[in-house]
Amino acid sequence: MSVIIQNQKLDQIATWMKPVKETNLPDVLKGVFFMDGNPLPDDCITMYNLDWNIETNSLVLPVFAPLQWTFHQTISGSILLNLVRIIQFKYKIEFSDAHLKNGQITPFIFGIKVPKYIINATIYRDENSQGEIWQRKNLWFGGFFRLGEYVLRRIVDENGNYTPAFHQMLNQVNNDCLVIVDDQGNTSA
Repeated sequence: MSVIIQNQKLDQIATWMKPVKETNLPDVLKGVFFMDGNPLPDDCITMYNLDWNIETNSLVLPVFAPLQWTFHQTISGSILLNLVRIIQFKYKIEFSDAHLKNGQITPFIFGIKVPKYIINATIYRDENSQGEIWQRKNLWFGGFFRLGEYVLRRIVDENGNYTPAFHQMLNQVNNDCLVIVDDQGNTSA
C-alpha cells in the first residue's frame, strides 16, 4: 500500500487522529500527545491503532504509519517526514512493568536496532499525572550529552476530549501540519 501526505489542522486533531481499531492499549497511553519542547519539526503523536503486547508491556510505533505522527508544514518538516518514510523509522517502547511508569525507547532504522551506546532513550510518567505528562530523555554516545529531550503532554484524552494542555499547545505551534495517510486519503491505519 502506498501512502500520501496530507495537510491537516491541529485545532481539529481529535477528529482525524483517533482510534480505528481496538488494540488493548492501556488507558495511560490512549489519546494524542504533544511533544512540548521537541527541537525537531514534528509536534504530535498517538499510540492508537498499534498492537499492544501485554506480555512484554510494549508496542512498536512506526513514525511513517498513517496518522501516527504530525510534522510541521515547512520545508524542514517535509524533509523529516520524507526521511522517516525512506528509512522506515520506528520506535519500540518497552515499559519496565505493568504499572507503565517508565520505559526504554529503542529506535530502528531500516529495521535495524540503533544500539544504546549511540542513543539511550527513555520515557517516564510524572508521578501524579495519570498519563497526562511524560518525560522523554536521551543520552547520546554513552552519556556524553543530552539532546532532543521534551515533555509529552496529552492533548486529547482517551474519550476524544481536548485536555487543558491542548490550548497551550495551540499557542506554541503553527496550526497547519503534515501527516501521512493511506493511498486513498483514509484516516485508518
